[in-house]
Amino acid sequence: MIVFVLIWGIVLLAYWPGILVSDSMYQWHQVQTGTFDNWHPAYNTLYIYLLTRICNSPAFVLFIQIIILSYCIATFMCSLEKYYRVNKYFLLSCSVVLALIPLNFNSAVILLKDTLYSALLILLSAITIEAVNRPSFFTSSKKLFKLFLVLLLISLFRHNGIIVTILYCFTVGIVFRKNIRRIYLIGGAVTLIYLVMTTIGFSVLGISEGNYANKYAPVSHLLARMLNTPGVEFTDSELDLMQDYVDVTELRDSFDPYNMDYSIATQNVNALKESGERYLSLGLRKALQYPIITIKHYLALDSFLYSPIPFPGSYVVGMFTETDLWEYKDIYPNLAENSKIPWLLADLKNISNWYQSFSMGIFHLEYFTMRPAIYFYISLAIIAYLAKKKQQIALWCCLLPSAFNLVSLAPAMPVSMTRYVYSTILTGYLLIIWFMFEFYKSKHTKKLQEKV
Repeated sequence: MIVFVLIWGIVLLAYWPGILVSDSMYQWHQVQTGTFDNWHPAYNTLYIYLLTRICNSPAFVLFIQIIILSYCIATFMCSLEKYYRVNKYFLLSCSVVLALIPLNFNSAVILLKDTLYSALLILLSAITIEAVNRPSFFTSSKKLFKLFLVLLLISLFRHNGIIVTILYCFTVGIVFRKNIRRIYLIGGAVTLIYLVMTTIGFSVLGISEGNYANKYAPVSHLLARMLNTPGVEFTDSELDLMQDYVDVTELRDSFDPYNMDYSIATQNVNALKESGERYLSLGLRKALQYPIITIKHYLALDSFLYSPIPFPGSYVVGMFTETDLWEYKDIYPNLAENSKIPWLLADLKNISNWYQSFSMGIFHLEYFTMRPAIYFYISLAIIAYLAKKKQQIALWCCLLPSAFNLVSLAPAMPVSMTRYVYSTILTGYLLIIWFMFEFYKSKHTKKLQEKV
């Protein structure tokens, strides 16, 4: 943990008071005004609010985030040392490398829900490794409570988290059949508490509904695709109904197959809030009328999640290296960028931009640094190797948190942003480290046996 905290703490000093973009400022404004909605997960915003009661600065919130992320990664590494005897000095050197990877230090100092959520998924993977190796895990009240708490936080800290929790508990229950009742009891308890906290809890805390524009974005984006597809017909009544909810002309003209945000911008939020069911019904009707187009639409939109090779015309939104604080200088003058190490800040930005945009002919570095599908397939290959080597089929379960995050994003992928699937890349890093050690150890052991 010390390695990560020190290196990322220095990065935070360079970016002081941290990287804040428009989404960060939306939550920060809620924290300062005490008026909350669920556009960004409300309980994640409340978590930030509680920290600001101690110290009302993004830098303090980000320092706590650095500690949590460091703890979760270190816990995963400790599980490798404890249960598989991975050399601690090797892990220490790998910690330095991990901390210096631009995607990692960038994620550590940006105030967005995705970093904390990804850290919790890594912690869940570490807990899963412990469950695989400790027969008494599911009979320990302390261990079960830790599992319950992590799953509850995952469910509350991002909108797709509850889907990850349900899928995880369902699958792990099948793998650990002897403890299926305990596992399903935990999953059921988390789901019940989630439902209470997002209904009664929202009412008690005065948390309003999220942005209706985002809620109906997949419908608008699909209709935009159909408006731009030859052979797809709309009746006058369908176009009139659409016009009540979106600017049809703008929706058609601004369509981008890999970015839902442009479709969101054309929506009439008030109309959707009042009678969005009619608009949703139209979208479902057109999807059933043109199923092949609908399938192709989602295959293109979700290619970021499953394809290691970019589709023609697709792109990836990588890391944020610039803060948006200057846009809010009139509202929050104390948040202006105030680097404590300005010479390092310039270098960090240059390194980060190179890391996610370097190209030489057909070689594009961002295809390897920013595309989660590559890391997911690498992780699959590594887990297959390790499960066979260790004779532990249940090891596959440590991939479930990041895998189910990918699956749960597929129905409504707004834009190909690396931060949404940071946990997949981070899981890949950690499994590569484990594989390197096991591969070296097996080769070294073989050489010793040959000498003997």
